[in-house]
Amino acid sequence: MYHLNVSSPIINYQKTLKRKIYVDKSLLIKPLNDLIGTDECYVCITRPRRFGKTINANMLGAYYTRGYDSRELFCGLAISKEKTYLQHLNQHNVIYIDFSRMPDLCLSYQDYITNILTELRNDLAETYPALRGKEYSMISRMLLDTGDSFIFILDEWDSVFHEEFMHDKEKQLYLKFLKGLLKDQPYVELAYMTGVLPIAKYSSGSELNMFREYHFMNDHVYEAYFGLSEAEVQKLCREHTRVSFQELKRWGLPELLDRNRTNE
Repeated sequence: MYHLNVSSPIINYQKTLKRKIYVDKSLLIKPLNDLIGTDECYVCITRPRRFGKTINANMLGAYYTRGYDSRELFCGLAISKEKTYLQHLNQHNVIYIDFSRMPDLCLSYQDYITNILTELRNDLAETYPALRGKEYSMISRMLLDTGDSFIFILDEWDSVFHEEFMHDKEKQLYLKFLKGLLKDQPYVELAYMTGVLPIAKYSSGSELNMFREYHFMNDHVYEAYFGLSEAEVQKLCREHTRVSFQELKRWGLPELLDRNRTNE
């Protein structure tokens, strides 16, 4: 399996939890649980690099993906105390795509998108034997024919735009691919997407207008779950005394944190 109900997010999140320094951002799950199955289920989080986007994507994959038992990972985290915790724990089909990963030989957009589509088709055919042998011109039709619903976790959705083979035509084709995969599709329970730059930079039309985008300027819902707050840094300094918070102050950290909050 490549993308459907895979173990890689669970393994990666397990590694994160084993770090000496870990800040619990699991309450990100709570507002997302409330969106599952609603017409507001499209969420895009844009943040700079090193703000924990991939860690959180792995966390969501570990939490939602069916076929596994992740209780041991989450039992000591804040989300385990919320009333919707058990309702959604390992209860959903999850399609997890890291769009920054390229096939070994990727010389064109066609190579890139064909690899993703081939992997998705193979996953669906393996999981749903009734689909085997059927020809599909659209991956959305194949997903519809499963009769199931899915949570999509799409990490680094915009990374491909930085490849040399991506010109205006290829960018538009990619946006149309995402639109066809996600927009107004009854099989989408939740679409959680992350990137670095705002959607508007790439999409000026209606391709991805179903997403509510949360970035530094407008995010008062998810802002606490990305990056580190001053209080979190102070707590880390108390727990790990090698560097004091006063020393970090001399490095200009509070000014950086204040600037981030202003931008948010």
